Amino acid sequence: MASDKKIGLITCTGIVAGNMMCSGIALLPANLSAIGSITLIGWLIALLGALGLAWVYAYQATTDPQEGGPIAYAGELSKVFGFQTGVLYYHSNWIGNLACGITAVAYLSYFFPELQSPRNAGFACIGIVWLLTFVNMLGAKWIGRFTTIGLIAVLIPVVGTAVAGWFWFDPQTYVANWNETGKSSWSAVSQSVLLCLWAFVGVESAAVSTHIVRNPRKTIPIATLLGTLIAGVVYIASSQVVCGMYPAEIIANSGAPFAIAASTIAGPWAAPIVAGCTAFASLASLASWMMLVSHAGARASKDGTFPSIYGEIDRNGIPRKGLVLGSIKMTVMMLVIVAINWNSSGTAVLFESITGIAVLLLMLPYFYSGLNLIRKEGAQQGKAINVVAAVVACSFCLVAIAGASQMRLALTLITSLTVLIFYAWRTGLDASRFASSARSLIQAGDAMRLPGGALTRVCKEDDRGPWLLERKKLLKNSLMSMF
Repeated sequence: MASDKKIGLITCTGIVAGNMMCSGIALLPANLSAIGSITLIGWLIALLGALGLAWVYAYQATTDPQEGGPIAYAGELSKVFGFQTGVLYYHSNWIGNLACGITAVAYLSYFFPELQSPRNAGFACIGIVWLLTFVNMLGAKWIGRFTTIGLIAVLIPVVGTAVAGWFWFDPQTYVANWNETGKSSWSAVSQSVLLCLWAFVGVESAAVSTHIVRNPRKTIPIATLLGTLIAGVVYIASSQVVCGMYPAEIIANSGAPFAIAASTIAGPWAAPIVAGCTAFASLASLASWMMLVSHAGARASKDGTFPSIYGEIDRNGIPRKGLVLGSIKMTVMMLVIVAINWNSSGTAVLFESITGIAVLLLMLPYFYSGLNLIRKEGAQQGKAINVVAAVVACSFCLVAIAGASQMRLALTLITSLTVLIFYAWRTGLDASRFASSARSLIQAGDAMRLPGGALTRVCKEDDRGPWLLERKKLLKNSLMSMF
């Protein structure tokens, strides 16, 4: 890819922070209000874990920049982990993309009330997915600009609320909203951590697409850490001030919490502006994530995890066919979710279901990335900070899993183990094809085209094995003597 098509530090930071904030902050206050202001503890735990993950990806991207991020690092740990991560990461991300689409639709419902229906919201989300599919085909630079503008659009109302909202902050309201679950504090915090983690999904964004980043060894670490810190500060400040402005049930039942806050702070005229800006920001986040998912699929294709069609790159550096296939799967998934929630009210139920599934599928990929850094740095002196960061990241993944419901945890475990079945089947199939091809070459007299190790394995079952290996050795020695 030509250098002028690659993205720099500002755009890369915008992608990292934008991927998190554009989709994470817009609708989460509504879901978190149902838990209460105790989510402050969940936010702090999530931020600590996210910074640990940010360090894991920033350091590995600096020392070993690879396309695919979590997929590449899990593959370094073990081939089977790499295969499993490729499948889980890819499917988690395209499922999570639907949450971005639902967030956009939720804020657009301010202008079009009929979109408050889950049925209409689902169909609108499908239309948005295909519109942004064609936008992605324009190239990474367009998506980078789109996401950066979206980040600015969402920061205006969110930061405005985080700063000015304290003038309407009521400590008594905040305390009254502390725990709305009716469960223990630990249960409430555990539940909030899983939701808060969704807000930080995207911490690996820059590491996934190193090949489209200018000077990745320098740019990616700075962009990853800075983007994560920016997102964390904005998350905590904005969400907590909202918890002290209104009773929990008002925000919990709202599809556009920051539009409500804006109307209180600036007047009714501000609500439609905030709703429009937030909808645009969510669309920008969706566009960016669709790009990242397509490149993750391309990496998985190179590793043999996915069919080769996912890895076909066009002149703009975009895996066009993989992008279209991902959009088809998002369409089918959204239709299934709409059918299940046909008679539900509001879009919050769609958002919560989608994010819960997407986050849990990401836990193993994140965990493997942390383990890989521990493997690399654990025995080296002077690398304690890298090991500590990796341990924090891994521990955070375990805490997030602990907060999952039994049903979602069971489905995640079943999915993860099912992937291993396909890995075993594919490994056996590849071995059988290799042996067949090798024997065909031997029979055709082209055995010298095989590497020595391959010859060794195949010739154990062939009477001409010793003669073939000796001939290969003599040929190698004769070639070396010529130089």
